[in-house]
Amino acid sequence: MYEIKDNFLPYSVFRKLQNYCETNEFSIVTAGDKQFSVIDIPENIYPYLEIGGYKRVFSFIRSAYNGFDEEARIHADNIIMGERVSLASVLYINSPEGVTENGTSFFEHNLHGKELSECVSEEEYNRMILEDSNDLDKWVQTDYVESKPNRLLKYPARNFHAKSPNKIESGTRVILASFYKRIN
Repeated sequence: MYEIKDNFLPYSVFRKLQNYCETNEFSIVTAGDKQFSVIDIPENIYPYLEIGGYKRVFSFIRSAYNGFDEEARIHADNIIMGERVSLASVLYINSPEGVTENGTSFFEHNLHGKELSECVSEEEYNRMILEDSNDLDKWVQTDYVESKPNRLLKYPARNFHAKSPNKIESGTRVILASFYKRIN
């Protein structure tokens, strides 16, 4: 289902990334009806994000904090930047001190199961995002991966997931998300 790699980046590279995220200002961007707090990825990080047999379609660093980005938004990442993706990853960046315990939860939908079929129509996908993503009665949590600094979580992009908990009570949750398309 998913793969976890602790100490993903070399220690000095990770510490510089953490410092970069702590000392630079995140910007609020709007994508559809959602807002995200994001910051550019330092150029030196991109080589570490490459995965053999995959083309990286999109990556970004995102933050969530008390009063911002508090919806559940359970979803699958099957189309990113107009391309069907097959793999997603999350690199947990923030230190745990002072931050609400968090991670990534995986879910089963009452109609679609644990993953969104490649055959699902764009209309059904959009319906789910609008109507089901925050309706917790339509989901059962199946697993949880705890955030840990420099931990990389890779999972099939079609798996239903969400940040957990959806509301960060204290501190700031910071992650680097990437999405990949299979090339071979």
